[in-house]
Amino acid sequence: MTRPIVLLGETRSRDLLRQMAALGWGRMWTTKVPVVADDEPWGFDNGAFSAWSHGQPFPAGGFEARLAAAVKLPTPPIVAVTPDIVADGARSLEFSLEWRSQLPDAWPWFLAVQDGMEADDVADALPAFAGLFLGGSTAFKRTAPQWATLAHAAGKRFHYGRASLPRRVDHAIRVGADSLDTAFPLWTTERFEEFVRHWQHGSPQMGLHETICIAGPEGEWF
Repeated sequence: MTRPIVLLGETRSRDLLRQMAALGWGRMWTTKVPVVADDEPWGFDNGAFSAWSHGQPFPAGGFEARLAAAVKLPTPPIVAVTPDIVADGARSLEFSLEWRSQLPDAWPWFLAVQDGMEADDVADALPAFAGLFLGGSTAFKRTAPQWATLAHAAGKRFHYGRASLPRRVDHAIRVGADSLDTAFPLWTTERFEEFVRHWQHGSPQMGLHETICIAGPEGEWF
C-alpha cells in the first residue's frame, strides 16, 4: 500500500520545514501566495472552506490574485482545488464546472466532492479534472471509499481534504488516497511530534488501530 503525500498548512517555520522536507511532506496553500522550496510537493487550495467557516462567500478576487502569482512558480502543484461551494453538492458541482473552463490546463485541477453530490453526476464531470478532492462536512468523510474508487477507476487521483486528526490520516491511507492535507500538526509542537510518531509507527500499514474506521453515531470517529 502506497502512503499518500502529506501537505500541511502555510507554515514558514524553518525548523518545521526542515523536518517536513526530511519526511517528504509539503504545504497546502489556502489563503496566501505560495512560497515553495525546491523539490517541495505543494497544493493550491481555493480558500472556499476558510471563507465559509467565517460566514463569507467564495473569495473570487483573492483566489484569482493568488492564482496569477502562483502560476509563475517553476513547478506546478500536485493538487489544485477548483472553486467550490462547501457542503452544497448540486450547486457546488455546477459552480466548479463553470470555473474549470477559466483555469489553466497546465495545472492538475481537482473537483471537490461535497455533501449531496451524486456519483453519476461526478463521474460525468470527471474527464475535465485531474482528480477528486474530498471536501464536505465531517460526516461526509465516511464516503471517502466511494470517491477514491470512482477516481482511480477513471485513472484519476484522489485527495483527502482536511484529514485533521491522526485517525483521519489512517482512513485516508486505508481508502488509498494519493495525497492528503491537514493543519493539525502545526497547532503546537506537541501535536507535530504526535503526528510524526503516528505517521511513522501508528499507521494501518503497521497493523495498529485496526478498529479506528468503525463509525459511531453522527460520524464522531472522525
